[in-house]
Amino acid sequence: MISSVRRLRGACLVVAPLGLGLVVGGAAYADEKDDKARAQQLFVEGRKAIEAGDKATGCAKMRESMGLFAVANTLFNVAQCDEGEGKIAAALEHWERGLALIDAKDARAKVAKERINTLSPRVPRLRIVVPPGQPVSAVVLDGTELAPSTLSAPLYVEPGSHVIVVRAQGRPDRKHELTLAEKERTEFVATPAAPAPAGAPSATVVPTATATASATGGGPPPPPTSFRRTAGFLVGGVGVAGLVAAGVTGGIIMAKVSSFDACREKRDATPPERCEIKESDVRTYDALLVPNAIAWGVGLAGVGVGLVLVLTAPSAKGGEAGKASFVPVPIVLPGGGGMGLSGRF
Repeated sequence: MISSVRRLRGACLVVAPLGLGLVVGGAAYADEKDDKARAQQLFVEGRKAIEAGDKATGCAKMRESMGLFAVANTLFNVAQCDEGEGKIAAALEHWERGLALIDAKDARAKVAKERINTLSPRVPRLRIVVPPGQPVSAVVLDGTELAPSTLSAPLYVEPGSHVIVVRAQGRPDRKHELTLAEKERTEFVATPAAPAPAGAPSATVVPTATATASATGGGPPPPPTSFRRTAGFLVGGVGVAGLVAAGVTGGIIMAKVSSFDACREKRDATPPERCEIKESDVRTYDALLVPNAIAWGVGLAGVGVGLVLVLTAPSAKGGEAGKASFVPVPIVLPGGGGMGLSGRF
């Protein structure tokens, strides 16, 4: 009983892949039939459009048909489209491909050979050679990387400008532009660019300021803000903070002094009034005298030095020290006063 079950399972395992193969093969065959039918439909539509004078639409349909299922008639029609558009290299290739698909005795062969004989001398040839030992990793012609098997063999190219890029591992790309005329035969030796010096910046990285100056035709970018001007603002900021602190502490001191004087007046009045000066107010008054004096010193010195540094800093336009155009200005704050500097900068 067990052996019968095992044989049955084995039969199932064998039959399943066979069935899968039939399904996949059938799908592929169906796809091929669909492509062929679609290509035939596009060919008929393309011929009708060309005969009606709409060559742009007709040629587009012919090329689409060729991409699905290429036959000799389609290739010959695409070759005629290429010739009409001035693409003689593409036309020569399609005439040759179509000729390879028909018998030598076919009536179309004579026409194809005539077109090949006419176009072949006109089409430029480009031979790209990689010297032995060169570390070339890829050669790109007009944006398309060439297969190694196509190198050293003459390539059909259209007349006009072409761009060749030679790539090598760890080296910058070497770009070369050349222009070929009809009937021209050229050989290009593909050698890579020299290795970039160690630590050298990338050629594609361009500082924004330099690029802008070059584009606008102006001179070098303006110099950065001078250290003297920056230091002036910093020192001046400390001075302003000192003046604020002096004003706050001075205001508290003045308030305490006013309260002390009011209490003394009450005591000296007739009849005298009872008034006591709080010990905490006295301690606050004594504790703020020294910080207030220091704050005034720091504030006035900071503002004065800061103004001098800013006013005498190099100009952003001329790079020369600005003229010290400043005058003393009185500063009045709660609890005291002082002198500052006012100038144009």
